[in-house]
Amino acid sequence: MSYNVPEVPTDGLKQEVPMDESKIDEVDHAVAEIDPAAEKRVLWKIDRVIMPLAILVYFCQYLDKRGLAFAAIFGLKKDLNLKGQDYSWASSIFYFGTLASQLISIKILHMFSIRIYVGVTVVLWGGVMMAQAAPQKGADLLAVRFLLGLMEGSAYPAFVLMISFWYRKAEHPSRFAMLAGADIFAQGLGGLFLYGLSSIKGHIHGWRIAMLIAGAMSICIGLAFAYLIPADMKGAWFLTAEEKQIAHDRVAREHASAHERHFQWDQFWETMKDPKFYLVFSWAFLLCACTVLNFGTLILNGLGYSSFITTVLQLPACAMQATCLILATLSCRKFPNHRGYIQAICAVVPLVGSILLQVLPFENKWPLAGSLWLTTCNYHILSVNLSIISSNIKGHTRKTLFSTVYYLGYATGCIVGPQLFRDEQAPLYKTAMRAISSMYGVYIVFMLLFMVLCKMENSRRDRLAAEGNEEAVPRPAANYDNKTDKQDLSFRYVL
Repeated sequence: MSYNVPEVPTDGLKQEVPMDESKIDEVDHAVAEIDPAAEKRVLWKIDRVIMPLAILVYFCQYLDKRGLAFAAIFGLKKDLNLKGQDYSWASSIFYFGTLASQLISIKILHMFSIRIYVGVTVVLWGGVMMAQAAPQKGADLLAVRFLLGLMEGSAYPAFVLMISFWYRKAEHPSRFAMLAGADIFAQGLGGLFLYGLSSIKGHIHGWRIAMLIAGAMSICIGLAFAYLIPADMKGAWFLTAEEKQIAHDRVAREHASAHERHFQWDQFWETMKDPKFYLVFSWAFLLCACTVLNFGTLILNGLGYSSFITTVLQLPACAMQATCLILATLSCRKFPNHRGYIQAICAVVPLVGSILLQVLPFENKWPLAGSLWLTTCNYHILSVNLSIISSNIKGHTRKTLFSTVYYLGYATGCIVGPQLFRDEQAPLYKTAMRAISSMYGVYIVFMLLFMVLCKMENSRRDRLAAEGNEEAVPRPAANYDNKTDKQDLSFRYVL
């Protein structure tokens, strides 16, 4: 179906263009050249609304997760009589909830807008976070942690879709880096915030007060997200009609996927046969099984540092993580078609840290602390992971499946990871560190394999174009469509 849409001027798009905004996502017209200054202005307006709210959601989400780690050194284990692997299971069961949420999100992301889906679940997880102040025994904590994971897991695949909808491919790494930066900020300054609350002495234990306040913050941010984030381009209240057209065209020309309310079974079967689908699962599983964050406070505390010093020692780790994140983002900008290779290099940093934690003697407290900081540096890897998925996968159902399977791997890895930390091996957990070193090595191999598959497909399409196949000639798209990256031969993968 086509619509008669007035010609869009190309002289910077500075005059108001009469248009039917309801057709922004549907029109079939030649995408006009966009003046860089006009595009920059539109991008700035999008960034002022979309990214701050997305960052706040990520901040609260990570603050909620970190709440358990700080509660552990401020009386939670004693108050709830946690013994042996009880704490590890309290960490793991959160991700059973996340695992369940990914299966639910496949359907719901076709039924509702991201604004409604994320906004509602953020409010719900804030309520569950407040309920986390109530448990009196370990079983109560496990039940609440499962529900918290069920609510929080919804945000992950939704944000992959949201970033790919509003931003061009070259902008994906920096936007996902901003979200990862919110996690780092929550780990550092949020950790001090939780420390201050957890230190309160009174009738209600400090760690319970911390849960109540963190949950209330999440509820407020969820309401703001649901109210302020537009459901689509035509609902972007912060853009004029002319700017909405620019926002639409700048992303559509890069073969972006349209939102589709119906589940596409042909895309499902196509995805199930794609080896890249399973590699994406393995990336997330390996990276998240390697995380040490929920045990970082216990490792430092076990080295003999006080609760306050343990909290302060999170800050150098945050600085290292932020440095790696900035370097990864700048590298993706400098070498835009080498994201996979940049990823493989990034994985070397935590790999070295995990090896040092195995070989350094226990007496070397500061070198061990530094090794732990290196081992926590995997946010930059996760953020570039997400940019590779959002830039390389087309078709709404197919992209939803890839985003969901990534977080299925994420949740599965986060379930398995804490079980590697055996209580009797505290504080250095040598078995866990050996497993982490091995998994980073496997991750590097799988990332390079993904890049090889993409490069081979790009070469095949280039040959088809050279042989005269017009459909395989790389060119800007005219509009959003729901073809998959495998069906659209003019599409080229970002390496």
